[in-house]
Amino acid sequence: MTPRVEILGNATLILGDGRLLLPEYRPDAIISDPPYGIGFAHGGRDGKRHGTRFAGRHIVGDDKPFDPSWIIERYGYLPIALFGGNHFASRLPDSRGWLVWDKREGRGRNDFADCELCWTNCDSVARLKPHMWNGMFRASERGEARVHPTQKPIAVMGWVMEEMEIKPGSLIADPYMGSGTTGIAALQRGCRFVGIEIDPEFFEAACHRIENAQRQAKLFPWEAI
Repeated sequence: MTPRVEILGNATLILGDGRLLLPEYRPDAIISDPPYGIGFAHGGRDGKRHGTRFAGRHIVGDDKPFDPSWIIERYGYLPIALFGGNHFASRLPDSRGWLVWDKREGRGRNDFADCELCWTNCDSVARLKPHMWNGMFRASERGEARVHPTQKPIAVMGWVMEEMEIKPGSLIADPYMGSGTTGIAALQRGCRFVGIEIDPEFFEAACHRIENAQRQAKLFPWEAI
């Protein structure tokens, strides 16, 4: 099957398998939130509760352990950031440049993790980002419905790029694009973006979100430079 490609300004979005399609591009950095290999089904530890719109919604590829070697062995000379690294840490190289997103800002707890860990291959110190993202309690994007069960805040993905010292004009690649959050953050930073997503529903959501973001010129001051 020929992959579907959408060109939206400085973003190239592709419906297909990132493992097969990413080698066609030459990114300057890879930043992604891949399937963790934990058999995710939203709604609780066992995925059987049905209290949210994502109840029982599985993520493609999450039914088996995630192997990051295809990224690291081919692109290890580039800056790389992978969320969920604690779930496949035994398959990652040693690094001191871990990034920690505290999504409860130290308040409360439930069945889900209090924070998320992002492995990077950057030779830097570990950093922490407090940013509330707990159900309807959010530090950003208030009132905007999530379109992906593991959707990250744009502000958090932008923070990752800041810590990695990604320069404007760089080509950021995300082979597990999901709903396109990495792409929006990349465009806001003045970067180009190539995102690949295998799930047609999430691909459509990413196209919609990135197209809307591109229309909001005030988000992209670099366009006036």
